[in-house]
Amino acid sequence: MDAVMKYWVDVFGGKLEKLKIDLKPFGFRMAPVTQWKTLIADRDVEVKKGNPTIVRVQTLTLPANTIVGPMNIMRHALGCVLDVVECGIPTRVEEEKCINNVVFLPIDDGEIKKGDIIGVLKVFFVKTGLIGKTLGLGQIKVDTIKERVVGNLVWRDDGNIYRERVEVEEFSYKRTHVGVWEPLISDENVTVHAGEVRRIKIRELKLPPNTIVVPIGFMMNAYGSVVDVIQIGKPSRAEEEKRINEAIFLAVEDGKIEKGDLLGILCVYYIGLDDFKPLIRGEKKEFTMLYRSGRGVIKKAIKIDPFGFKRSPIGRWEPIIADEKKKLEKNKPCIIAVKKIKLPRNTMVYPMGIMRSPYAVVIDTVLERIARVEEEKNIRHAVILPLLDGEVEKGDILGIINVYEVEVSTIEKLRTWFDDWIEAQQRILYE
Repeated sequence: MDAVMKYWVDVFGGKLEKLKIDLKPFGFRMAPVTQWKTLIADRDVEVKKGNPTIVRVQTLTLPANTIVGPMNIMRHALGCVLDVVECGIPTRVEEEKCINNVVFLPIDDGEIKKGDIIGVLKVFFVKTGLIGKTLGLGQIKVDTIKERVVGNLVWRDDGNIYRERVEVEEFSYKRTHVGVWEPLISDENVTVHAGEVRRIKIRELKLPPNTIVVPIGFMMNAYGSVVDVIQIGKPSRAEEEKRINEAIFLAVEDGKIEKGDLLGILCVYYIGLDDFKPLIRGEKKEFTMLYRSGRGVIKKAIKIDPFGFKRSPIGRWEPIIADEKKKLEKNKPCIIAVKKIKLPRNTMVYPMGIMRSPYAVVIDTVLERIARVEEEKNIRHAVILPLLDGEVEKGDILGIINVYEVEVSTIEKLRTWFDDWIEAQQRILYE
């Protein structure tokens, strides 16, 4: 598949170059270990609510054969990291990478101070190969390095912003590949306007210890997308229980969201740290789904039993390629047509980090029609958020998604999978 990659040669917004590339059907297998790297602001920056901002961070050098993604649950009082930006010409997965900027979405006006911790980056170790040959790739090299970094932990509580100087150990965790889906349900009536970033109260979501979260990757509300979630007060560690009370919602259209409406879906993954605890939870949920069809916005009452999934460590990459020419307006999210991506039954997606378009960051993909994970799906549009005025041309690469196979199951079976994983880890410890 032919496509065009555009990039800034020197600095963001500087000299623009483009490169024609031939995309081949590549896949990957992930190592069972993921490392965290801390994103620390390298200078003071004034930010304004709703205006995505490039923030310079202390340079991170990442080893070859890695892919990345920001860690969700907002880490700074003023907003969240949407993506990271490489130094200069984009590199391949198989090459060493240099990260020195992030795309930061402010939810309030304020100032990020030099030394503030503004986010955390997950680093996945992979081995690549042509589709169909990823099962026999052999041992994956994992170069995790334990480091201690110092930064300012910044959070908001009762309207006040607090800063605390902390020393953070950057460590790794083992993935179980077991997770549950949690609907994010509005707990208030809100009118949203296109381009607006809103904090929306949701029915409280209690996350057990040893979990991380990721939005599902599909636009699940007719009026916009959930980009992150918020824990009120001082951020908790992954090993601790967390209470999620708000969602950060990016509106792409004007509309009215009512109490009980579905905003998005959160994938809650169980990870292995020092203490393995089988705490998989689940309960029945009721909500109203808002989706768009030829008849406009449709509202549908939904009742679901708790269920989850086990994700395969093997995946493939699908490029998000513009299928239309479109003018972009700075800070104005929009929906753009993309070349069709076919998703087989029992698959889910996860955005591949590192900004791939010189003008905009991909927020979500849009399904041709609402479908369950167990059904075949087609992606024909994407939600993007421009950081600059510009123009996307047909054939331009906007981003990349990771596509994984999953096995959908009941909570009871998930507990069995998780117990088996814990038993296997304990055997390894004593061997």
